Amino acid sequence: MRNTALPLRLTLLAALMVCIGCSREPPTGSVAGKVSYQGNPLTVGTILLVNPATGIGANAVLDASGGFRIEGVRTGDYQVAIQRPPAPPPDEMAAGKEWTPSPVPDKYQVPDTSGLTVTINEGENTADFAIP
Repeated sequence: MRNTALPLRLTLLAALMVCIGCSREPPTGSVAGKVSYQGNPLTVGTILLVNPATGIGANAVLDASGGFRIEGVRTGDYQVAIQRPPAPPPDEMAAGKEWTPSPVPDKYQVPDTSGLTVTINEGENTADFAIP
């Protein structure tokens, strides 16, 4: 007579180990807001969020009203930078493409030096940034 209890136990143990290894996704939220420079909407550039504890980041391009929305951001505290858009490639500049550089001062382009922060909680978050 064959003992079937051992294979059954091993199967259950393997299933239990797989379930223990499964973890819940970290909580996330979304953030929306506006960026202004000297009281006017900043209509060019990218907002960058960086969590200094985890190194995780997220970004969004500013729209024509200075607005942005970022979804699926892990909850936590983030440093914020407002980065200038890159210049067009040389061939596009030579072809006459116009480019208006952003007036954002250098200190705001790096999360460590901007002094701008945001805390992302689960669900919807709002954050407006005014650059003097």
